[in-house]
Amino acid sequence: MRSGLLVVTATVLLVQIVPAGPQATAATRTQDVAHQELLDDIAGLEQRIEGDPDDHETRTGLAALYLRVDRTDDAVTQLQTALRLEPEHAPAHFNLGFALVVLERREEAIAAYQRAIAIRADYTDARHNLGGLLQAQGRLPEAAEQFRLTLASDPDNASTRFNLGLLLQMQGDASGAVEQYRLALEIAPNDAEAHSSLAQVLAGQDQWEEAVAEYLRALETMPTLLSAMVNLAWLRASAPDAVVRDADHAIALAERAADLTDRRNFIVMDTLGAAYAAAGRFDDAIAAANTAIALAQAEGDSAAIEPIRARVTMYLTYRPFRTPR
Repeated sequence: MRSGLLVVTATVLLVQIVPAGPQATAATRTQDVAHQELLDDIAGLEQRIEGDPDDHETRTGLAALYLRVDRTDDAVTQLQTALRLEPEHAPAHFNLGFALVVLERREEAIAAYQRAIAIRADYTDARHNLGGLLQAQGRLPEAAEQFRLTLASDPDNASTRFNLGLLLQMQGDASGAVEQYRLALEIAPNDAEAHSSLAQVLAGQDQWEEAVAEYLRALETMPTLLSAMVNLAWLRASAPDAVVRDADHAIALAERAADLTDRRNFIVMDTLGAAYAAAGRFDDAIAAANTAIALAQAEGDSAAIEPIRARVTMYLTYRPFRTPR
């Protein structure tokens, strides 16, 4: 597959809403609680804290609700107060870690998750999120250790298996990545990003038909998943095997992706050019590819420009692009 292909690379971080205490479980009823009910719950916990300012569990629960209404700074304040009151309260360290991620204070978030794990070694959600942060920093061996420790305690954690699959894919371990993505999908069969990521690895192994099937499954679940849309369009336009190619489908996918990105993504426009060329629409292919070049130049992505220019040369001589085997 080409360099620069759209990939799902974001690790999945877990959100944990921690009840404020034995009398406060109603405050964290469900994720889909109406906004006004959330505000009422927040007001109730704020009033409780006024009556008992040393209640660290209520402060932790209030912070969790603040996170759900995007009051992240207020959440941090409550969690820091809760931890001054009870430094060994692991859920407060966990939610503080998540809040600090939202604020892009990643080193502090790492420290918060590490503290939660030091208090509770079996805190799998904290290990999962710590692994995700380490992975995002390129600290792959450390991240892998946290993911594997998570899975040792919680083997059915689909999010952790997905993240470990991404990590192994980044390390070039295609077979290991495929294994983790398949295990994740056994647990969560409708995970569109796992289907899309599995498809990308399979395509890199020249397993074209199986890759197409996985991309289709991803789009059945999440029709607007851009990585699946663009990568499948690329396969439909340029796969070496004719049985996989479908120029009309490639154009439909690539045009939709172009609309979703306002034709401002050079990878999408390069894919659209390849799709047009596969259908013999070479003038349209040249126009789309030239737009892709201009966008790549504007982004300063010099490595992407020459391959697209090479494709334009092919289109000028009425030749579609085919991915080398």
